[in-house]
Amino acid sequence: MDELNDDRPMLDCLLAKEQSAQYQHHHRDLNAGRTPLRWRRKICEWYYEFVDYFNFDREVVGVAMNYFDRYISSQQYCEYEHNILATYQTVAATALFLAIKLHATSCEISEEDISALRKRALGKILYGTTKPQDILDMEMNMLYGLDWKVNPPTLHNFAFMFCKFHPLSGICAESGSYLYEATRYQVELAIFMPELLANFNSSVIAHAALKNAEEKIYAENPLILTEDGKRSLEAPTLHSEVVMMDPSQVIQCQMMLKRVCQLPDLDYFSDTDRKVSNSPTNVVDFCD
Repeated sequence: MDELNDDRPMLDCLLAKEQSAQYQHHHRDLNAGRTPLRWRRKICEWYYEFVDYFNFDREVVGVAMNYFDRYISSQQYCEYEHNILATYQTVAATALFLAIKLHATSCEISEEDISALRKRALGKILYGTTKPQDILDMEMNMLYGLDWKVNPPTLHNFAFMFCKFHPLSGICAESGSYLYEATRYQVELAIFMPELLANFNSSVIAHAALKNAEEKIYAENPLILTEDGKRSLEAPTLHSEVVMMDPSQVIQCQMMLKRVCQLPDLDYFSDTDRKVSNSPTNVVDFCD
């Protein structure tokens, strides 16, 4: 319990940062079609493939897309401009370059090895383009365009914190693990969906994903919670800001997530014989 109390200031910080103007202004532009959806989807796919190849944590994709969306929303690009595709490619590569430089980690690799891997990944982005200087120039433009706000509250941040505060995490390790993996699975899909990101805060999307995972667990294992456990779920077990979320928004977000992702069985994430990663791309398959 003391550990959870220690984590509450971190959740406070995430929620406060989410409400700040620097991280809010770009959301409406996602629905305005400033980035053609087919281009944005290709960028998401490339990010996941690149990050998986280097075995980085997939939160890097969320950070890179945040940089990309925010920077594009601050510019006056038009889909029909001359060389606009090359410009978008440079912006996308630079966003990933910056996200890896600042945020690339892996729970499966030592800090020493991750440092070397990070350098390899940055080199591959930089020298995989015809003009490396374009990336370096765009990096500075992007930092100014982002007002140097490069630590956004991500869907993964909220997924991790919400699951940590959920009663199931202290009742059953296996169900708690599924709760987190299934929540993370959905928020990785949500990055493909500008209609979600434009209409809901990251905290609402992550909370809706958690509720979907929770429903799946209770549907397949209705006896997992005691009466005390059920009462604790109805109590404000998370932060007060979460309890005050508009229930209709959470439900609407749940339905949108369910339309693109049918959650797997409870033993899916613990199946060591599977040949695919715990969380998608494979995400691409669910978006088709």
